Amino acid sequence: MYKLKDLIGDGSTTFISLLTTKWDEIHEAMDVFRYKIDKLEERIVDGSYLLQLNPDRQSKRRTPEEMNNIFQPFDEKKFNFNKVSPKEILFSIEDEGGNKHTVLINVSPVSRYHSLLCPYVDKCLPQVVTPESLDLAVQIMFLIEDRTVRIGFNSICAFASVNHLHYHFFVEKNILAVEKVKWQNFKEDVYLLDKSFPVPAFCFQVQRHSSTKTLWKVLEYFLKKSIAHNILMTKIRRIGGPEDVVNVIVWPRRNTNGAKKLAAFNVAVLELSGWFPIYDAESFKNLDAKGLEAELLKWVRDDFENICEELKCIL
Repeated sequence: MYKLKDLIGDGSTTFISLLTTKWDEIHEAMDVFRYKIDKLEERIVDGSYLLQLNPDRQSKRRTPEEMNNIFQPFDEKKFNFNKVSPKEILFSIEDEGGNKHTVLINVSPVSRYHSLLCPYVDKCLPQVVTPESLDLAVQIMFLIEDRTVRIGFNSICAFASVNHLHYHFFVEKNILAVEKVKWQNFKEDVYLLDKSFPVPAFCFQVQRHSSTKTLWKVLEYFLKKSIAHNILMTKIRRIGGPEDVVNVIVWPRRNTNGAKKLAAFNVAVLELSGWFPIYDAESFKNLDAKGLEAELLKWVRDDFENICEELKCIL
């Protein structure tokens, strides 16, 4: 068990060095991961969209849980992160309040170092974002100096596959398409992605030791309205933006209830960010920007303008 405050960027043992070192060690054990992640074939489409060929993720991953309600209760009889093998645990951390949070490998990784943060893992919380877990994820982002690290969250009905509270760690050297997009002011310290991006989103700059209260107000609104959502946290600096911030992008999106899963990819937080793990070689070779954006557009909510108007009254 590590104290969270001890895993700072300039310490002898940092959060990301601990994660990557232990991940590499476990990756050498054939009986833990469902498949190996070495050098994935990739290509950049239209100078922005990152495609990576990973057919094993579709064919060898655990079957995702069927979920149709954004508030679906936790079910201890179904798979959850308290049932994983001890071999899957990278490490556990303890915050100042004595709460335990576990970092696991993702046994069916999107790419190298894809891992899971399971906040308050013993409390058996469903996959519903909470202000405490949000603060924890932001705090960890500030501990990590490496700007190639992102944290993602998929709500229920937004392609979350396990109904046990968790966030994703991703490591990717390429700057993602959404990280290059300009922001437009929405209200006070809340922004919107520029309309040049296919799927609209709300954007926030969280400064070190500052509150996530405004961010939480937006997410709380989504929860009250049962609006599915995806969240990306990144430290890639926006042009003209301050350096020491965590940029948080939140997409309200169409719910996935009854939606047919695609052969090539599903649209969750990575795809909305412009990073597409592709499941078949033909699609990987032939997909173009028009096709990718057409699929993203399918998840834009018809009531986004109404959401904006209601949020202006709340914020």
